[in-house]
Amino acid sequence: MFGKFFGKKVASAKVELKRVENRDLMEAIIGGCLLVSAADGEIEKEETAKLDQLVRSNPRLSHFGNEITATITRFTEQLEAGFRVGRMNILREIEDIKNDPKEAEEVFVNMLTIAEADGEIEPAEQKYWKK
Repeated sequence: MFGKFFGKKVASAKVELKRVENRDLMEAIIGGCLLVSAADGEIEKEETAKLDQLVRSNPRLSHFGNEITATITRFTEQLEAGFRVGRMNILREIEDIKNDPKEAEEVFVNMLTIAEADGEIEPAEQKYWKK
């Protein structure tokens, strides 16, 4: 009886730990990609759809499910409501992963992928690579 109860609790705790563990990466990727998308003055639906597809196809992040869409919406609304405030919040999310070279690389490559989604990288988008 207790074995089943504790077994379910342990499994549930492992799932939740995995979510917490990769949440910073998910938020940094989404935020960084939206920052690049917004660099030309507009976040296009094609860019957010591509971003959603990218994150959902990532085995480390796919378990977030609807939270992916909610995070895209949250950051998009922040950037549209006040670009500087949105940028500040996103840069803080990126700051969370900067000490892990593999995660930082993953954020960077995803940002490049979104920037190239429309066939070219705009000069306004390029300035975010330096940051």
